Amino acid sequence: MITRITTTGAAAAPGTTTAAGKDAVQELGKDAFLQLLVAQLRYQNPLNPQDSSAFVAQLAQFSALEQMYNLNNTMQQLLALQAGMQNTAPAYLGLEVTVAEAEGEVVTGTVTAVEFVGSQPWLVVNGRSYPLADVIRVAQGVSDDES
Repeated sequence: MITRITTTGAAAAPGTTTAAGKDAVQELGKDAFLQLLVAQLRYQNPLNPQDSSAFVAQLAQFSALEQMYNLNNTMQQLLALQAGMQNTAPAYLGLEVTVAEAEGEVVTGTVTAVEFVGSQPWLVVNGRSYPLADVIRVAQGVSDDES
C-alpha cells in the first residue's frame, strides 16, 4: 500500500486513516524517511543551506530507524521460530533423546511428557524436565523386543 504525504503533513491513502490515526503513521517506514531526507536536500535554499549538524542528526536518526527495523525483523523471526518449537514439541513424545545438562552431563532417555514453562517447551526425560533447546540427539524409541 502506498502512502502519500500531502503538503499539510497528513497521510492519505485508500484504506488508511488521517495523520492522527494509527494506521497512517505505521505506513511511514525507512524508505519514506529517506525520501523525505533526499527531498529536503534537493529543495533547500542554496544561499542558506541546512546546518551540517542538523543533517548529521537526521542521518543518525535514519541509522537508528534502520537498526530498529532490523531488530524488529529479527524478533519476528525469533517469535516464529519459538512458535514452531511449541508446535513440534509434542512430536518428541515416545522418542529417545539425548540432552546436554548445564553441568556438562549427558542424559539419554525416552520423552514421556512435554511441559511448557512460560512459553518455552520442556521435555520430561527420566522423570526430569529439560529445555527443548538442550536436546542434542533424537532417535526412535527403543522397542520392547530390543531390550
